[in-house]
Amino acid sequence: MANQVQKLSYVDSKLGVSLPGQQTTRVIYDSVNATVGQQFFQFFTNFAGKTEFQSNLTTNKLDSAESMVIKSVQIIMNTATSNLTDHLNLNITVGNQVVLKDFDPSFNCSSRGLSFDRLHSGFNSTVNLEVRLLTEIVIPPQVNFKAELQLANALIAVNNDITIIFKGYGRIFSAGNSF
Repeated sequence: MANQVQKLSYVDSKLGVSLPGQQTTRVIYDSVNATVGQQFFQFFTNFAGKTEFQSNLTTNKLDSAESMVIKSVQIIMNTATSNLTDHLNLNITVGNQVVLKDFDPSFNCSSRGLSFDRLHSGFNSTVNLEVRLLTEIVIPPQVNFKAELQLANALIAVNNDITIIFKGYGRIFSAGNSF
């Protein structure tokens, strides 16, 4: 089984990416502000008017010299009146392929049972959950990606943010000796 560095290098070489890059840990995130009765949220699709605290991207593609392997997904609500303990439905799409389909990460929230990754017993929080993926998801350079989250009920309060965070290993642009 290939490790994350080998997996990313393999995908980049298959796509013909030959630019030099700096290996790094990578975190990308996006927040959506809830409206009345909203149960469906799309992340990494609309960046208009967002601050650096709401998203660290300006487009739903990584740069031509960047790529990423997603090792874990974290979902955070910014209010204690809403919670993530009810069932959720998470889909992650890379390119035109759904790479994580109809996944319910809510079991990793609070102490509802066994967590998926067996690395921790679950957060003791109803507004913060994280799931470590057993199979890493690769986001190649210049390929669209998005995440969709559906809540079982509309308990999130109006004007509160829900944030999704992708954590993992990546490659970012490195000028090297060219400047």
